[in-house]
Amino acid sequence: MKYIARLLAIITAFALLFAAYGGRVDPTIWLLPSLATLALPVVAIVAIAVMVLLALFRQWRAVVVIFGALLLSWPTLRLISPFNITTPKANPDAQQLKVITMNVTEFNWVGNEQPSKNMRYILDQDADIVVIQEGLVYFKYEQLPTVTPMLDELYKKYPYRKEAFFDVGILSKYPFTEVQTPILSTDALNYFIKAWDVDVPGDDIRVISMHLSSLRFNQNDSKIFDSINVPSGRKRRIKSVAKKLGDGFRKHVPQVEAMRRLVDETVGDVLVMGDMNDTPGSFAYRTLCGEDLKDAWADTGLGPIYTFRANHLYVKIDHILYRGNLKPLMCRRDKEGESDHYPMVAVFERE
Repeated sequence: MKYIARLLAIITAFALLFAAYGGRVDPTIWLLPSLATLALPVVAIVAIAVMVLLALFRQWRAVVVIFGALLLSWPTLRLISPFNITTPKANPDAQQLKVITMNVTEFNWVGNEQPSKNMRYILDQDADIVVIQEGLVYFKYEQLPTVTPMLDELYKKYPYRKEAFFDVGILSKYPFTEVQTPILSTDALNYFIKAWDVDVPGDDIRVISMHLSSLRFNQNDSKIFDSINVPSGRKRRIKSVAKKLGDGFRKHVPQVEAMRRLVDETVGDVLVMGDMNDTPGSFAYRTLCGEDLKDAWADTGLGPIYTFRANHLYVKIDHILYRGNLKPLMCRRDKEGESDHYPMVAVFERE
């Protein structure tokens, strides 16, 4: 029994560590570690269940092996399920900055005359800076029937806006200057990444809005989750999903490398927000964060959350990352709006 228990513990520990640190491997070189990282939450739950089972049989050495693997995996696990049980104390003399990132699915304008719930949510939150993805792809705000009923309020709250843009944009209470850099000059990247230097009182903040390449999942792909136990067509569906994941992970590599170069060239405070289409701990996430960008949710949140909810996929792919003289006081996911993404909100303190 003890040999079987130890073998099971070793296999479990290896699977856990492989999933936890697979994001350190470039998916253009080897794809499997990136796929394993995507499965980390499930692998961690299985590892805990196996550890408890082994403890019931008093296989303590095997338990120690898995517990050790969990401890070694914690730097990645905390990105997915942080455990911050206390709230940071705010300095009453410091400036606070509230920000939102939201994939707005073009404010639901297609075939819809009702006011956009996404825009209503944004205006009600009254944040200082809002970055949006899947924004005004074809039209300006004045041409969207779902937004026009709120134009006066929009103009009043956000006098500084980027309206003539493709996909990503910004609403700000403070003036800003768009960053012009050859790093983002490639068309394929320019559609997904924009940066602005926002003139926030005290000192400028560089705000980067990202919308990395979509994985292009659809309702047919979600059938793999509905009929995982049905042999017919299962292999084909698995290959289809794996191919889309692989293609997306590989496309993200040059995009995050471009953003990372922009962050490296930036002096001062930086906020990187948006729809990464990749999970915490992934190669794209790790590459972008480098050694200096921190995650507002990992630093202030409690437990796992998801920000994407379509096609039976529930994953956190929207992020708020920061660097510099910024202290996160809170970060949350709100279940609001009509998009297939939920918004992320954070409040920072600047001394």
